[in-house]
Amino acid sequence: MSGKICFRRFSFLVVFFSVFVFSQLYALSGEPQKEFDEFIRNIREENRIDRIGYLILISLSPEKSNDDRVLSLAGKYFYSSEEGYLAHVDYTRLQDFINAGIQIKVIDKKRLDNNREAWYMLWVENEALERNIKLRFEPIYQIEKTTIVRMKVSDEKHLNPQGVKYQIIDEELLPLRTSVSGKPVKIKIPDPEIEKLVPMIKADSLASTVQKLQDFKSRYVKEAGNKAAVEWLVSEFAKIPGLTQATATFSTSSYGNLSNVVFEKTGTREPKTVYVVCGHLDSTVSSYKKADAPGADDNASGMAGVLEIARVLSKKELPFTVIFAGMNAEEIGLVGSKALAKALTNNSGITIKAALNMDMIADVDDNQVALIGNTASNWLIDVVKDAGKLYAGLDSKPFYNSKIWYSDHSSFWNVGVPAILSIEGNPEMSKYYHSAGDKLENMAPSLMEKITRANLAALLTLNPIPQAK
Repeated sequence: MSGKICFRRFSFLVVFFSVFVFSQLYALSGEPQKEFDEFIRNIREENRIDRIGYLILISLSPEKSNDDRVLSLAGKYFYSSEEGYLAHVDYTRLQDFINAGIQIKVIDKKRLDNNREAWYMLWVENEALERNIKLRFEPIYQIEKTTIVRMKVSDEKHLNPQGVKYQIIDEELLPLRTSVSGKPVKIKIPDPEIEKLVPMIKADSLASTVQKLQDFKSRYVKEAGNKAAVEWLVSEFAKIPGLTQATATFSTSSYGNLSNVVFEKTGTREPKTVYVVCGHLDSTVSSYKKADAPGADDNASGMAGVLEIARVLSKKELPFTVIFAGMNAEEIGLVGSKALAKALTNNSGITIKAALNMDMIADVDDNQVALIGNTASNWLIDVVKDAGKLYAGLDSKPFYNSKIWYSDHSSFWNVGVPAILSIEGNPEMSKYYHSAGDKLENMAPSLMEKITRANLAALLTLNPIPQAK
């Protein structure tokens, strides 16, 4: 180390300490305090401003044109409400918003290379849970049932036992983009091809897959059953003609490398236009002990639906590509679906038209499915609702303009892709939710059959089998 460098560092410390002592002795306030704060900020951020990430609230109301403005300047967002869009940007993108004349509020900032802490979005659905959260963490932003906290990554282990649904705010900067447009589809008369295929979805076959996944005892990310379930699902998808396996490994900050299960059925007309059918494969329980987490309804049921749709379509040609995905690490912050959404959107040649996510679809057969979408996905809700009624006799409970983000569909919302969640009876949850009692014997395979049929019919409505000439 040269003497010049040592002297500079010493001078910096002298200046910083002197100014700090001055501020303490003379109790600055008003404009002098602002000038002092600015001076300290400049000292701290000089020559490293490009390494600071900002969590910001963008004062635009949710609609298609504003989706495009946000995505074209930020690359992604995590939440939208009447208050605005919640997004993460670096200094350059922050200035782009300012230069565009868009009002923003900086909620928090941190170094991009600080991997010890992260921002977390928590779904806080009752007062008791809110009290527990505030005892352990200090919220930095709250709106409706969504709370943002900044916490040590090592403290993440305390969230799941409390029954908190959460996601990690991904600080990776994604390419700037615009949102994907979706068009309403009116379903008036049955399509003969769809009518032939829908009955091939059978409750018995779905239940068999659920039982197999349940038999791994726990598919929690740290348990051996998680890797075993991934390997079994890969082997099952590999048996289906016409599918190719895609790269699916991703890294996590606390759990090492994990794998999604991703297979593609390539479109014959426009292979770069993609639809995603997904469900998460991992399981958990609201306890620190994760060795007994059968996860039959949550979410072997949705995973079985994805596998069954792939099997039924095995011998059919489709104009657009379909990605069948078993998402891993949903229960620890939607990490696997974020990895897949990023991988797809980083491929500039691909357009993801829509994502259909199934999560918990077999509790009690009341012949109803809740369909959850955001402003950009309302049209997709209608497709699944109409297809479910026509081809499966299924009633739907639509949640238009929803802010319910706690499953893998929201990872696609974040990057401007229409996506919906099919789930049993929201907001009612299975009484066996996140418990050792979540087993096939406590499920209704008949509802799983209907919801899977509805998603198959919706997919084929959007990606129709070409008619024979």
